[in-house]
Amino acid sequence: MYLFSYFKEEQESLFLALSEDGYTWRELNDGSAVYSSSIGTGQIRDPFIWEDGQGAFHLIWTDGWRSRSIGYARSTDLVHWEDEKLIPVMEHLPETQNTWAPEIFFDTVAGSYRIVWSSTVGVGPRNHRIWSATTTDFKTFTEAKLFFDPGYNVIDANVTDIGDHYVMFFKDERGANEKGTEFKAIRLCYLTKQDGDRPEVERISHLITPALTEGPTLYAVERDESKEWILLVDGFQEQYYCAYRSRDLEKWESIGDEMRLPRGARHGSVIRLRTSVANLK
Repeated sequence: MYLFSYFKEEQESLFLALSEDGYTWRELNDGSAVYSSSIGTGQIRDPFIWEDGQGAFHLIWTDGWRSRSIGYARSTDLVHWEDEKLIPVMEHLPETQNTWAPEIFFDTVAGSYRIVWSSTVGVGPRNHRIWSATTTDFKTFTEAKLFFDPGYNVIDANVTDIGDHYVMFFKDERGANEKGTEFKAIRLCYLTKQDGDRPEVERISHLITPALTEGPTLYAVERDESKEWILLVDGFQEQYYCAYRSRDLEKWESIGDEMRLPRGARHGSVIRLRTSVANLK
């Protein structure tokens, strides 16, 4: 079973949908929000859920456009949420302009959960890089350190463990938010597994999605006795979702006509559930 977490432009709260095959999605709670924030700005944008080995779900999100913290809440059933708080990941750097699109992956070398997000540090136009911090319990966190800097503006990192390496999708944020812009689309790269907060980067790809797309999320499905990689991205300006499929993470085909996503979803993330969650309606 797959879980899709997302927000909607008209209501910046947590929405959820389930899928058995990774293609056709059923909205939970009759399409209404399942959780709203009462901390910080009160906004939930770019929600990401991580399921740990004990069956707990850890939700993090963007707390508005200018916050130096990220939102956090915890649940065991995806219905009731607790331990709501702001994690001040960039408060120690007061020139930080924003903290966007946090996501989690398990760092096998560090033996801890690593949260990654994008921030601009310093005055002037936004010029983001990817930052990270680690935690073992979502109560204490290491100091944020620079995680990925290709030398240009990047946001929306999504990291997946593929064995010997991690694959990271991200948005090349250069260009302008207008049709015909040269960038504002998704690339991928491979990250080595090694000690330290800044992995070695291998093979940054060409742009693999059209301009004016962001918020990549990657997941694997088993189909016809073979493994497929599915990449979803948010067409943020025209408010639509794109879907792509690959068997090797190199060649991608558009499958938007096969994907049935909830109407109005914005910048979501998909995980495959490890355990069954009862009473999800």
